Amino acid sequence: MKASIFLVFLTILISCNKNDSSCTSIDYDKSFIAEVGEVYCIDNDNTIKIDSIENQVCPCLAQCVWEGEFIIHMSVTADGVAHTYSFGSAPETIDIQPFDFFKLKFLSITPNGCNSNIQEDFRVGFFLEKK
Repeated sequence: MKASIFLVFLTILISCNKNDSSCTSIDYDKSFIAEVGEVYCIDNDNTIKIDSIENQVCPCLAQCVWEGEFIIHMSVTADGVAHTYSFGSAPETIDIQPFDFFKLKFLSITPNGCNSNIQEDFRVGFFLEKK
């Protein structure tokens, strides 16, 4: 009987830990580093996830008119409404965000080389601003 109670308690404890680790908490008016595939939670109604990153930088050893950019594809839940959102890393690219509750400001991306394509290696710096 004691073993059964212990197993039930252990199962509950493990399932709680799995739910807690599925989301990393972030705060308004602070910067954070995001990884592809990780979910970042502001609160219950607001989450951010990078789905993938496209390297559209000028190819290695090529001469280009424009250096190119990285395209960041995201899933964002803002005020309980799901959005699919993409934007470019270049400052010249217009960034129209389809949600009004907060604003994501792009800060940096690493690695940022012409041959960077491994999704698990990417780290994106953002600043989260509450509107």
